[in-house]
Amino acid sequence: MARPGLLLGLLALVGLVSGQCAKPRQRPEIRSLSPEDRGRFFRALNELRNNGELDRLSKMHVDNADTIHGHPVFMVFHRVFVNDFASAIEKVDPGVLVPYWDWSLDASNPIASSVFTADYCGGNGSGDKSCVANGPFSNWEMKVDSPHCLARKFNQGDSIAPFWPPEALLSMQRTCNQYGALSSGIENGCHGAVHLGISGDMSTMFAPNDPFFFLHHGMVDKLWYDWQLAGPGERFQMYDGVNYADSGVSADDVIPGYPNMRVKDALDPRNGLCYVYIDSGSGAATKRLMQEVDRQSGAPAAEAGQQPPSQQPPQEQAKPVDGANGGGQSGAPASFPGGGEGGTVPGDMANSPSPDSIVAPGATAGGSGQSAGATSQLDALTSQVSRLSGDGTDRAEASAALHDQQVGFLKDMILNGMGQNGGVDMASAFLHHHHRSRFLTRRAAAILRRTPPQETPGLDLNGILSGLATGLLGSDGVVADLLKGLGHVVEVLPQGLGKTLEAVGSIAKDVTDDVFDILKLPKVDLSKVPEEERRIPYVAELPDWWYKNNNLNATYAAQLRAQVHDMIDGFNRIPGYISPAVAHYVAGKYGQVTYTADG
Repeated sequence: MARPGLLLGLLALVGLVSGQCAKPRQRPEIRSLSPEDRGRFFRALNELRNNGELDRLSKMHVDNADTIHGHPVFMVFHRVFVNDFASAIEKVDPGVLVPYWDWSLDASNPIASSVFTADYCGGNGSGDKSCVANGPFSNWEMKVDSPHCLARKFNQGDSIAPFWPPEALLSMQRTCNQYGALSSGIENGCHGAVHLGISGDMSTMFAPNDPFFFLHHGMVDKLWYDWQLAGPGERFQMYDGVNYADSGVSADDVIPGYPNMRVKDALDPRNGLCYVYIDSGSGAATKRLMQEVDRQSGAPAAEAGQQPPSQQPPQEQAKPVDGANGGGQSGAPASFPGGGEGGTVPGDMANSPSPDSIVAPGATAGGSGQSAGATSQLDALTSQVSRLSGDGTDRAEASAALHDQQVGFLKDMILNGMGQNGGVDMASAFLHHHHRSRFLTRRAAAILRRTPPQETPGLDLNGILSGLATGLLGSDGVVADLLKGLGHVVEVLPQGLGKTLEAVGSIAKDVTDDVFDILKLPKVDLSKVPEEERRIPYVAELPDWWYKNNNLNATYAAQLRAQVHDMIDGFNRIPGYISPAVAHYVAGKYGQVTYTADG
């Protein structure tokens, strides 16, 4: 007769093989842990550093850096990677709780968070090497990428720039209807602000040296998990390359760093990986506010994943611009990530511009006689070119050349450098000094072919500008090249939310009370809180090197940031509105204050 323990073990094994998990491990928010559980987790972390497992994980992240960032596998890899970390922790101390950090609660003023105190993960680095000097990880010595102390260097000196607020995260989850849209939005949007906010090791590819890495990526994974829960019938099987340059991705693809695992093995964490997340309350509080916004604006109550009217299937998305030679209306998508407000390419630039519409007739080859209006028009053109540059994998060199060299070079040559043979000289300059840029090299070669020096003294200014417009906006030009790199653009954040928010009159006290109750915060008399502390702050712009090092698209990120700022402006205009992140901050600072009778 088989022993009961053996039978239970066999049943557990059968469950794992079949993909079913009888009792998924729970991952709570770190601040919900008791002091005892928190200390237990930190002690296990310290043992992970001592036994070499943390070095193993950091090295794996470094070794696979180029394939796990800027590609659809970004969220999949990091889900498995965080689970690998959790398994290593549980081997050290079976039954220990492995938490995540809901940084959306700290978005408005991250440095005020208790997670940066000595009772949690410690604070900023100090000294010449920015070594972490307090908390459970103080004086840690790391081996990867080379021997050094665990370092942190907050991106605003002694402070940290704001993160994406919970309203932006929920809006992204409600808007995205495909895996790739969500993954690209997270990777190009909210993900980097946390890494660079803490910085030091966290801004490198050996970021797993800092336990904040796993707490942060637990939250990133939870954003995906919550999105999956909103459409469980299909989203736990969904994997695609939407909004990435990758083509032909499959759930059968092998996960980098894990040769025995395929993407499909990680899509549903409740089963094979066997864990679930416990919500911090941030998502529920934000949904309560959005219900009130939807009610007042007359918008239908949107659940996460409801497809916006403007979001079309990927095959119906962006088409190359084909108007610079008078070919008709541009095919640029309404939500092209390189555009300015609304992400559109201006209609008057989508068709072949008349040279006179860009530069006044009085302009001369040397730039004299240039009118103020013509100069501003040329500024607008070069600004548009700058906005269209990005750092995606397929166009990193081209966009860097365009942004760093060619825009200024073009403007200077057009306004000041046009001599008798200006057109040919400019084309030659492109060929000899900007050979890395294949799209402008093609345009330069075309100019030289049709303008032999013996046949003409050179192109005039209008001719150069016409050729420039063709090079920028034609079917073989810059815009088409960038669009080709971006692939099909699918909305990540809702268009026109700022207008929707204008219809909201005010947020009643009972709704605000609900926010504090859901978050289990003490009530605060908001009339006593300074106006600047009640407002949702803008998120910071990240440096270009971050996007380049992570195979990301700086233009796409700028588009997302502009939309988030528009959203923030809309919420800040609503009387009585209190973001869950702001509520969390002011409760910590003013929590002993109670509501007045008329508050």
